[in-house]
Amino acid sequence: MAAEEGIAAKAAEGSGSWTSSSGQTKLSIYPTPIPELMLLDTPSALEKRIGMVRREITGYYTGVHSKAQGIINRWISVEEKVETRIKSFRDPTEPLNPGLLYTGISALTTSVLTRSRALTIRIFLPPVALASAFVYFLPGTASRVGAYGRELEDRYVPRFGEIRRTSVAHSGIAWERAKEGAAAGRESVNKGVKSVVESIEQGTGLNLKAMGWAQEVKEEAQSVANVVQTDIKEAIESKSSSGDSEDSKRLV
Repeated sequence: MAAEEGIAAKAAEGSGSWTSSSGQTKLSIYPTPIPELMLLDTPSALEKRIGMVRREITGYYTGVHSKAQGIINRWISVEEKVETRIKSFRDPTEPLNPGLLYTGISALTTSVLTRSRALTIRIFLPPVALASAFVYFLPGTASRVGAYGRELEDRYVPRFGEIRRTSVAHSGIAWERAKEGAAAGRESVNKGVKSVVESIEQGTGLNLKAMGWAQEVKEEAQSVANVVQTDIKEAIESKSSSGDSEDSKRLV
């Protein structure tokens, strides 16, 4: 009975009324509390699917954005390295403005002059002219560029660098030998001419050196060459005029 009375009292507290032992229901003297309503958010299957797709798209966009930003950062770093390297090539003692201008003009002039030549000449001669003009007008900058090129060569293709250096050394030796041979030949020719002049002077008693014999021989040779050139030119003109007259007669 005590347990039943406790249960009835609790029920009366929750409902605002209580039931006596005789079975009669009486109202409570206290106000009835307002029951709390709890709303449960239960998404539908469509909402769950939309949310999943949205999260996947957001994750994919975040990944693509991070990759693109990484590529942009790497490209910016490459640009900065290239800019720093190009600035390191410049020699502060050389003005770039006229030197680069003259170099470009030399390469352009060479390409214009060789446009009617053979294909190999049109391909190889303008770069050679560009490199030569660059070395001539900007020697300090060209030296720094060459040092960087040799550094890359030793780093990536050391075998090619050894072959190139060996070839350059052999070419230098051959050039020095050619210069020595030319100097020796010129000296021997001078000695031969001098011995001939001395023998003529001893045989005839004339002082050819004082008389300017060498200069006279040179002038005579030049006059003979001019006469021969004039005769050849006249012969070519006369031949062309005779050919034109014969063609006109045939047409008539």
